[in-house]
Amino acid sequence: MSQNTASRAMRRGLAASAVLAVGALGLFAGGSAAYAENIDTAADGSLTIHKFETPGGGVMNPDGSGNAPTSAPIDGVVFEYCTIDGIDILDGTNTGWNTVRAVTEAQLIGARSGVALGAHTLSNCTELPATVAGVAKSERMPLGAYLVREKSAPANVTKKAEPFIVTIPTPGINKGEGDGTWVYDVNLYPKNDIGDKPSKTIQNQPGNGFVLGSDVSYSISQKTPAVTGDVYSKFIVTDTLDPRLAGEAAPVVSVNGTPLAAGADYTAEWTKAGTPEQSTLTVTLTGALADLKAGDVVKVDFNAKVTSLGNGEIANQAIVNVNDLDLDGDGEPGTPTDEVWTRWGKVMMKKVDADATGKGLQGAEFKVYMSEKAADCRLDTGLTPVTNADGSDLIASSGADGIITIPGLWIGDDELAGGTKTNGLTERCYVLEEVKAPNGFVLPTGDDAKKEVIVTAGDVTEVPAAYEIPNKQQGVPELPLTGAAGQVLMVVGGFALVAIAAGSVMVARRKQNAGA
Repeated sequence: MSQNTASRAMRRGLAASAVLAVGALGLFAGGSAAYAENIDTAADGSLTIHKFETPGGGVMNPDGSGNAPTSAPIDGVVFEYCTIDGIDILDGTNTGWNTVRAVTEAQLIGARSGVALGAHTLSNCTELPATVAGVAKSERMPLGAYLVREKSAPANVTKKAEPFIVTIPTPGINKGEGDGTWVYDVNLYPKNDIGDKPSKTIQNQPGNGFVLGSDVSYSISQKTPAVTGDVYSKFIVTDTLDPRLAGEAAPVVSVNGTPLAAGADYTAEWTKAGTPEQSTLTVTLTGALADLKAGDVVKVDFNAKVTSLGNGEIANQAIVNVNDLDLDGDGEPGTPTDEVWTRWGKVMMKKVDADATGKGLQGAEFKVYMSEKAADCRLDTGLTPVTNADGSDLIASSGADGIITIPGLWIGDDELAGGTKTNGLTERCYVLEEVKAPNGFVLPTGDDAKKEVIVTAGDVTEVPAAYEIPNKQQGVPELPLTGAAGQVLMVVGGFALVAIAAGSVMVARRKQNAGA
């Protein structure tokens, strides 16, 4: 960077982070010995500092008049003021005022944490209390020239206010110039740039599928924070996946929606380590760093495959490191996103003989449908067919023991908003529709062919009694003769033969009696 370029960057940084319409700057143009004749040298003064996040839309004056900035106030910022030795603004001449005006930007930058301002030493440095509701106020203080500098700020402050000079009293301001009055209780409005935490979301699960082995789409987003000097030396996104997720696909990296070029603008690498083995994605901006500006939105989108269930709730969190900033205040470089979750559950059902308790039936086949509800979905319209990775219908079949197993079905995803999980179901209703009955059993029709199952997160090992699906055995035509009609004829014939035999006996006995 050339000397002129560096100087311009320095001026931009100071102009952006110094005082918002602060009357103290007016003294450089308006302070004079004539004005000094009107100063009450027996008086004292005070400083009141107002802190806003990157303030905009405000027009504020040293006396506290004007319109406040529209941005939020910042608490916990600590300032100090130091006497600038050797500058006398009360001697009735312009010497002290001219000395104040002659202070350079480089001298102010050099005084950020030092004991001198150019050729002038600093003494009697006094800390103000930390800002509350964005405001900190000094005790009463003597008239004179002071250096004000920011000592500490919350972790999410990425660019502190640059040091600046204020005099007590300070010229009143009227349309940017001294108006002939003096302000002894001075209001100041130095700004801070605030860095937003990175965010993480889960996207488009219906487009990726609902079965174990499907991809989950993640998106990491970071609004580039302002940094001192507006120079970005590091921008790294790291995401270590849960062992139940496998990452292999190349990510898509963009700035403000425009895709970057792998190799030229960034590098991306998947590595695997640990026990159990975990996949880690590392994306490092390279060529894109030179064009990065405060407020740019950098996004990293990638897919990870669900390979196993465990308890069924799989969390994920990324870390974004911009210039080693610690935006969350944990003392470590880089800032984690909030966690996001995806939930999956195993399904087990059983096809049974309706007339033989507990007897499993092999060979039943079912199509599977997903609903948008947690329960009571069996007769819903508009259910979504569950497909395999190749787009074919998922067909669940009963095994030799009648057990129907689906290794994993998607339940829901969750993100955090204000510390609360936002949008995902914790259980989901699916429908199994029987399309083929076991050999020798009746295939149900219409709504009778549908069975709902409530999928909960985790690995199911037993079939609940409510998830048994009975089938009736097929009937056959009645056999001839030995059927009901033949049996009646045989009984009637038997009765006839008995009657004939009884009659013959009676006739024989009558003949015997007559002969006697």
